Amino acid sequence: MLRLAIIADDLTGALDTAAPFAGVPGGVVVATRVAALEGALARRPGVVAVSTRSREIGAAEARAQVVRALACLPPGAPIFKKIDSRLKGNIPAELEAFGGRALLVAPAIPEFGRVVRDGRLEGFGVDAPIPVGARLGAAATRATVPDTLTDADLSRALGAAGDDTVHVGARGLATALAAAMGLPAAPVPGALPAPLCMAIGSADAITLRQVDLLRRAAPCLLDLAAPGGRVPSAPPRPAAPLALLRISAGEAVAPAVAAARFAAGVRPWLAEARALVLSGGATAEACLDALGLDRLALRGEILPGLPLSGAEGRAIVTKSGGFGDPDCLARIAGQTVPAEDPAHG
Repeated sequence: MLRLAIIADDLTGALDTAAPFAGVPGGVVVATRVAALEGALARRPGVVAVSTRSREIGAAEARAQVVRALACLPPGAPIFKKIDSRLKGNIPAELEAFGGRALLVAPAIPEFGRVVRDGRLEGFGVDAPIPVGARLGAAATRATVPDTLTDADLSRALGAAGDDTVHVGARGLATALAAAMGLPAAPVPGALPAPLCMAIGSADAITLRQVDLLRRAAPCLLDLAAPGGRVPSAPPRPAAPLALLRISAGEAVAPAVAAARFAAGVRPWLAEARALVLSGGATAEACLDALGLDRLALRGEILPGLPLSGAEGRAIVTKSGGFGDPDCLARIAGQTVPAEDPAHG
């Protein structure tokens, strides 16, 4: 029985919001695009999540993508609408797809120091407080936007919501909902196997700091910049145990163009790796497209905010640009298990 459907506007959001539900009976399956949602549902998961890939497209098409996702779901399925925790994207248009249904809007992630106070989002990664209601468009008239400074505040907001309410938020609200559903804590996966390839497309300052610390902490790292998304060379044979490929400043191109170009260039590296770390929603989607992967089985979180999934024998970690401690990439690199380790061979 499907206990929850999560609709997100990008893949990293779909995965990090689904992660708290990893212990649900039947598991969690994540569709990387709306066209893969029916196949994900055919696996009869306890929770399903889907990326509508609508963060950077026009508002009308973003709304249409959410409508298509809703049409795939069984009648009466509980819905969680994942929005960006810094309120980016086509939020008003996507909320239109839910008609007149009541909305509980709670984008806070107190665990990461991102809260809603006096109706405004503030804290970690937020340069200036953002009025939440002003980012909802016409949907603000049917939305409840509680102040949520703590995880307990999120739990209380859920308890006060009506049965037909659409939950609109990010990882913080998802964690509170998983607890309210009585689900066990998400499993904590072990170390990743080598070769490990990190493909970083996010230009968020938080991710750039993580990359800088990784480069200083891992002297054996093979580090390749891809100006404007152009990857410089094919992988060596055998594959490097730890490789970092990252989009860097280059010719001015649209983010989607840079991500597609980067994914095409990085594909040989990804194909050689047993574990992947993909950062940036568009980058993660493009890289998985390049590998022909459109459904992921969620296993848990390797670190807070960094979900681990599996697909066709690969371990796949995804990371939103604004998530993770400064040393998270360095910590992952430091605990990678060599390929020759018999326990992982």
